[in-house]
Amino acid sequence: MKYEVENIGKFKMIHIIGNIDTSESSKVLDNEISKFIRQGSHHFVFNLERTTFLDSGGISLFIHCLCDVQENKCSVFIIAEENHVRRVLEMVGINRLITTYYSEQEFRTAQKLEKRA
Repeated sequence: MKYEVENIGKFKMIHIIGNIDTSESSKVLDNEISKFIRQGSHHFVFNLERTTFLDSGGISLFIHCLCDVQENKCSVFIIAEENHVRRVLEMVGINRLITTYYSEQEFRTAQKLEKRA
């Protein structure tokens, strides 16, 4: 798994590329998110448009982030296309805890952010 972090307004958008699993890279990202929270970032978007696989390690990552930011009354969103990754999110009910969008454009429109060039 690789990831890229992009600042979009008040949000840290984390583009996750490849597999989200119980590997060391998931722990590294979890630690980086904790660091962002300590530094004052409390609004996160996980963009899974380039994610190819998701297991319990990924689910855990989203839940940890959600718990951490809820203490500060902030937000977490997920962007996931209609594919295997989204079906896993729906199967475990993450979409009932975290608002999930089908595309980055849908997220930007809902949050009234500028459209991507």
